Amino acid sequence: MTPAKRGLLGTVLDRLYARWLSPETNNYTIDSLRIPIADNVSIAADLYRPLGPNPLGTIFVRSPYSINLSIALPTARIFAARGYQVLLSSCRGTSDSEGDFDPARNEGRDGQVVLAWMREQPWYTGSFATLGASYLGYVQWALLSANPPPDMKAAIINTGPHDFSHFVYGTGALACEVIAWSDFITRMRRGQGTISLLWYLRSQKARLLPLYNAVPLLDAVNKYFGLGAPKWIQDMITHTDLSDSYWQPMRVQTGALDQSSVPILLTTGWYDLVLPEVMEQYSRLSAGGGNVALTIGPWTHLGAGGANSLSETLSWLEEHLAQRPGAHRPSPVRIFVTGKQEWRDFPSWPPPSSPHELFLSPANTLSRDPPPADAPDSVFKFDPADPTPSLGAPELYDQGRGKREPDTALATRPDTLTFATAPLPADLAVIGKPLVTLHHASDHPHVDVLVLLSEVQSDGVSHSISERYLRLDRAREQQGGPDPLLRLALRDCAHVFCKGNRIRLLIAGGSHPRYIRNLGTEENPGTSANMCAAWHTVKHSGATVSKIGLPVADVATLS
Repeated sequence: MTPAKRGLLGTVLDRLYARWLSPETNNYTIDSLRIPIADNVSIAADLYRPLGPNPLGTIFVRSPYSINLSIALPTARIFAARGYQVLLSSCRGTSDSEGDFDPARNEGRDGQVVLAWMREQPWYTGSFATLGASYLGYVQWALLSANPPPDMKAAIINTGPHDFSHFVYGTGALACEVIAWSDFITRMRRGQGTISLLWYLRSQKARLLPLYNAVPLLDAVNKYFGLGAPKWIQDMITHTDLSDSYWQPMRVQTGALDQSSVPILLTTGWYDLVLPEVMEQYSRLSAGGGNVALTIGPWTHLGAGGANSLSETLSWLEEHLAQRPGAHRPSPVRIFVTGKQEWRDFPSWPPPSSPHELFLSPANTLSRDPPPADAPDSVFKFDPADPTPSLGAPELYDQGRGKREPDTALATRPDTLTFATAPLPADLAVIGKPLVTLHHASDHPHVDVLVLLSEVQSDGVSHSISERYLRLDRAREQQGGPDPLLRLALRDCAHVFCKGNRIRLLIAGGSHPRYIRNLGTEENPGTSANMCAAWHTVKHSGATVSKIGLPVADVATLS
């Protein structure tokens, strides 16, 4: 079949989508391909080839979300119009590809097979880069998990997890987003169109809430999906222990994070649920001397992986794949400082800071002064029949790019503890990981803990800044005993708490349905319907004082 040349409508769409990028340099053709990856299994792919001079290099993209216009625009078309050749291929069992899709279990092997096939083609340029967001980022880590290919010149990984098991059970509790993601993938495999899928996502959270609230969870999942229930979601719900061999194929970080010499650009957002994994990627790559850059914007998961990152993606390709001289990235780390609403450049992350300790008091205060030696404990009850809701939390399929839902209502619930400062006498810049030392106990071991750092405005409205969630029975098993002392590193942040506002630390026993509630028993939370409430105790007195350490920077350096 003769490759199709981009027409007038395609040209208009491409230019509208990338109107803030450098001008196009050429037209291109699109050739539909079939790539054999196993016996009797081939996958669908499209090859985008620029017309005119030789391509600047090849971009290799693999997607489970189809290879149609909605995926091709940000991953292939706009780059093909600027001199790059792009091979956009689907994952097995997706789009028109053959085989069975089994998330995160075949991507390393399949990626290597497609790469070997690409090298044998007469159109291959001899060097390539990879790019893509979310699961398209995971497949890049899977490709990098073996020895980095010598002809791989760059990777652009936008908010892509490197450990799929951590995405599902990283806190010890099941993340409901894997169910939402499975719902999306299943609808796509059934042939639901892109427009209707995007429209459906606007109501998905409300549609799935009865499922998240049901017990047993697995029965509700099977009923919701019907005969098309994917086996992978059933397996993920029932395999709750990450030490189980079931999860091993989904972990690709060992070689990818500690040995990679490929220049890697990482992008995430402060409101992105994958932020902690991206920060681990940056930390380990930079510690190993890797060529890594990091951008963190005021974005959600979708925002971090969308049009917001295209300009830096193109610049990274120009520098490392096309090897063109010119003005490229001015610093390895570029972050958006929330509160001040300003971009800042740094040579590394985190920048220098000083510890600023605030103590939790039974009077619901955060103070520089520790509570008295005989201070009483603070207690609250978590009831799985009425779990603490998720408010202001990062989501996978969010509705606003860069917008945050207030978490104000959490502070008035009886199943939370809150500790707040007086109104701040001056701006306070917090940059890095806040550290919480929490002396915690419960009347039975099967509990979760949410620690949430928020800023409370003068009108009482609050928004979350950083957090940590943990299923304690699982964590304490790994630590070898029920130690009541918890040292919790919260999510990275770069935020200026403004003068007149208050800093608040909230402690709860759940964040449902973002993390499927702890039923309070030792039974499998996916197959059990039994529930048991739990009393939580936070200690304040003597040697058991609880506190938060804030990494504080000079506000002037962030202004």
